[in-house]
Amino acid sequence: MNAKTVEKVTTPARFQVAMLSWLAPGAEAALLRFRQEAAALWDRYDLRIERLLNCVGKGQLVGNNPHPVPQLLQVISFPSVAAFQAYTADPDYVRLAKDRDASMERITAVVGMPLDVSALQPTSASVPSQRLYGVAFVRFQPEGAAGLAEFNRLASGLFLRHGMHVELMFDVAKSVTPIGESLADFAPERVIVFYLDDPAALRAYATDPEYIELAPIRDRGLAAYDFFLGKVPA
Repeated sequence: MNAKTVEKVTTPARFQVAMLSWLAPGAEAALLRFRQEAAALWDRYDLRIERLLNCVGKGQLVGNNPHPVPQLLQVISFPSVAAFQAYTADPDYVRLAKDRDASMERITAVVGMPLDVSALQPTSASVPSQRLYGVAFVRFQPEGAAGLAEFNRLASGLFLRHGMHVELMFDVAKSVTPIGESLADFAPERVIVFYLDDPAALRAYATDPEYIELAPIRDRGLAAYDFFLGKVPA
């Protein structure tokens, strides 16, 4: 896709929340309890878990990624901003979240509305638990978003050849850290959720001559492109 065709999705336009979680020791039990007890609350507000990942590493396309790797990274969605606000203000959520939050060292949330990724092969027949996922937090140089859009447009054949997919992308409206200390120099303008059907294809993708030729089109417009790698729990 090019810069002129990157548009907000209108049907459905669900409000996206990417949550990075750093866990304190023993947090798994509190998280499981929260998920079980909050199920009815999630139904009430039509909360969907779009993607849940156990993080396994990190990387960057420019500079260096200074941020510690979270244990968990999930993307959830709501029908609207109003539904998200009502959910977080609901007394049942406030009560349940208190126990969950006590088990966290840090939670950072990045929110916004989705962009159209239909040209970037968002779906695949591959088994989600066998994929290698990445979630990128991107900050642009002035006018730099056009370079990323042009790279995506030109790289369609490259993506197809190596089983690379962009599952979700959204422009950031706000980043907050409700639990713990905020990350230094973390001010993303866009979130990108991507994956490879086969983790072993990563090296071939990154060393493909076509990728090496096209990457500067994208990279010269980037101020930061920090990503975390993850796997879907089996």
